[in-house]
Amino acid sequence: MSALSPGTGGILRGAAWVVVRQHRTLLGVAAGALVLSAAVAAGLRIWFEATPPDDFDRNLFPRSDVRSALLVIVEYAGLAAMLLPLLVAAAVAGPVVARELESGTYKLAWSQSVTPLRWFATKVTVPAVTVTALMAALIGVFRLAWEPVSTNTHLRWYSRHVFLAIGPTAIAYGLLAVAVGALTGLLVRRTLAAMSVAGTVTGAVLLAMSSRWGSLWTTTTGTRTDPDSFPLMEDRLVTDTGLLTSSGERLGDMCLVVDRPACFAEHDIVGRWYDYHPASHLWPLQLVETGIVLTVAAVAACAAFRIFRRRHG
Repeated sequence: MSALSPGTGGILRGAAWVVVRQHRTLLGVAAGALVLSAAVAAGLRIWFEATPPDDFDRNLFPRSDVRSALLVIVEYAGLAAMLLPLLVAAAVAGPVVARELESGTYKLAWSQSVTPLRWFATKVTVPAVTVTALMAALIGVFRLAWEPVSTNTHLRWYSRHVFLAIGPTAIAYGLLAVAVGALTGLLVRRTLAAMSVAGTVTGAVLLAMSSRWGSLWTTTTGTRTDPDSFPLMEDRLVTDTGLLTSSGERLGDMCLVVDRPACFAEHDIVGRWYDYHPASHLWPLQLVETGIVLTVAAVAACAAFRIFRRRHG
């Protein structure tokens, strides 16, 4: 029986058990934080929905205070959805892959009937499964806290950290982080350097997508007859706006002068146009971004396995 295999587990199962055991503290902290957050969010939501709005003064904890507590959870869960991919990439690149290659401890695993390819596959699949489960749980916690307070707040669906925590994009970025971490750890082979590079690359992808996500789906165009009326609408993500002439020509905001009425008259401005995404575009945007990120993750994972085979067979 392999020294890596507890009980009657097979080789891959034994290697997976070793990976989980090596990082059990980190996994335990993450799982504990999610369980605690879910319990608090569920309790606050039940309390919020059971408290009538007119009981502000008669309750020890008025409905408005419970709502504020839910909004705090929403803020932190949304920020976690943005930051966790960076931490996951750093953890996979450094402690999971690069540290083993740097110290040479991988040779022990390979001497215990674990083939190099299965060893590396385990280093990728265990974090991938774990991150998928953690991100799915984070989405559940976020939606639990966000849904009852999603109206009349700045935390609308198009707030970037809300968007990243509300659906499958969170899982996609988690899997991207695992793939980038594995590839970086394999290439860099130095723990701290690999962590820095993997976190930076993952962050760069997040920033790039954040700057372009509004263009991933066709926008809807609206108009207003007042050129000074800017489209600040709660359920709409406005991506672009400008001035509209009587002939229907769309111009930019060119009248940034003191005498705006004279500028409007000179250029025959009769209103304002704006391109926007209504709330119905939430899931198309989610699915398109998820598909793009998963494609990048698949490319990174394929590159990692190809390089590993070339180096270690």
